[in-house]
Amino acid sequence: MKGWTRWLPGLQTLRSYEAGWLPHDLVAGLVLTTMLVPVGIAYAVASGVPGIYGLYATIVPLLAYALFGPSRILVLGPDSSLAAVILAVVLPLSHGDPARAVTVASLMAVVSGLVCILIGVLRLGSSRSSCPSRSATAT
Repeated sequence: MKGWTRWLPGLQTLRSYEAGWLPHDLVAGLVLTTMLVPVGIAYAVASGVPGIYGLYATIVPLLAYALFGPSRILVLGPDSSLAAVILAVVLPLSHGDPARAVTVASLMAVVSGLVCILIGVLRLGSSRSSCPSRSATAT
């Protein structure tokens, strides 16, 4: 089991979870959801992709962080500064086609994720400051 908890720290968090945290975690989850749903949709539209993909881009990272993140405290959500960068790439490459816009934006996300993983695997240290790190998120 030790090997799994190295790569999936969320399993260790789940094993040491205290029942007393549940009511507060549920309230926090509801508050976070009410804030992130409209923001995710708005940033998706501002990035040139249909709004439904903003929900996917908001919910899936939270679930992934729950498994792979080193902390039980999740501070994760869409970022407004990325909307302009994504739009600058998606708009000229999609030529107004929503399906192509989704493909281009998805590929951008996959490439940036692979770069973050590569930086972590190569242990480039402070160079990965734009990627989630154990020191920045551990409690």
